[in-house]
Amino acid sequence: MTIRKRFRSAIKRGTGEAHLIMMSNPSMDFTNDIIKAALTNYAYDNQSEGSRATYVFELIELAQNKEKIKKAIIHGLLTERQDTWALDQLFDLSALFAKQGDKDAKKAIYKRFYKKTIQGYEWVGQDAILEMDGLEGLKYIAETKGKIIANDPEEYDDSFMVDFFQEENPTLKVYEELEKASENNKYIRIYLDSIKKHKFEQTNRERPIYNYEIVKERIDKDIIVPLAPAYSKDLSDTDIQKLANDFLNEQFRGKLEKYLRVFDKIKYPYDYNRILEIAKRPNNKKDRLIEYAVNALRYFSSNDIRDFALDKINSDSQPEFYTNLLIANYREGDGKMLMEIVNNTNNEHRIHNLVFSYVEIYKANKTKDCKEPLIALYNKLTCGIHRREIIEILIENKVLPDWIKDEIKYDSDESTRELYQ
Repeated sequence: MTIRKRFRSAIKRGTGEAHLIMMSNPSMDFTNDIIKAALTNYAYDNQSEGSRATYVFELIELAQNKEKIKKAIIHGLLTERQDTWALDQLFDLSALFAKQGDKDAKKAIYKRFYKKTIQGYEWVGQDAILEMDGLEGLKYIAETKGKIIANDPEEYDDSFMVDFFQEENPTLKVYEELEKASENNKYIRIYLDSIKKHKFEQTNRERPIYNYEIVKERIDKDIIVPLAPAYSKDLSDTDIQKLANDFLNEQFRGKLEKYLRVFDKIKYPYDYNRILEIAKRPNNKKDRLIEYAVNALRYFSSNDIRDFALDKINSDSQPEFYTNLLIANYREGDGKMLMEIVNNTNNEHRIHNLVFSYVEIYKANKTKDCKEPLIALYNKLTCGIHRREIIEILIENKVLPDWIKDEIKYDSDESTRELYQ
């Protein structure tokens, strides 16, 4: 693979290799690749991982044509109309320029904020303003939102942003400062009245305690998720046995899937034979019965299940569908097979599906055999959050290669960088 292809792969995945390549090749121009990474948030799950602005900004600092990149970012900030998470990252990047004293970047941030917003994501940009200008930025946001509320009686805002800003700045008396500012600014007054009226409070609604009757009712009503993961510990042994008995007597495919969604969260209390029989049925793309049967089997260790897993992994066009079965049925040497699955998989979503089972496999099976399959995943995974889990397992099993250790220092995920020490 050429240096440029390595760089493009690294910057898309968010690994520190991009930083190291630039430091080792100061004469190469990576301007266009950095611009693309600035205008696109490459994270697999943008909402969970957030902006990669700091990561990209550090690459910009090493770049040959910083001015061209900055102009592209400011233009992108002013023109992005569709991608919320790209816009969020562009605000953050522009704020980093502004904190260096760049007046054009700061002007662009204020020019774009609450202008030509993406519906449902009007808040995008306020974090950048707060990071850049603190209390004065908050006053500007309050005035801007106050004008919106003044022009539309249906509009309002809650106090979440102000309350969070207060938590982050305990030495300030934020509400008092807004009160002072509102004396000479009617829009800040309107905003302040709105957030006081709609005080943000964490919902402390009393949740139901799940039992057999509730879960059975949800299954009978064909509710897609009959038992949420957070409530699985509510069920008593008796509740679980009753649900298992109902499952044994059920024939309707739709309800079988609902029961298996339950036994995906909690271990089925009887032998696994009925579940294995279902898992061996032909897959139907119209439902997820086979998927949840396979997931329910992952708690069980047996030669039957391992043989079934190996047969499917070696013959199915989507082997990642069955790798969960190795969590309780892994054997030393399986790492080679798991590595080959990764090497033969190039679809981003399928790679992300694989990482879920591989992480669970190697959390349950401590072995140096984890090295090659996890490194293969590391080299293809665009999810910074799961990349951290991979690195943690490599560290725990004492097989982290030096080249990954060197990259950790510049990773796009802040929590991964903390593993550098």
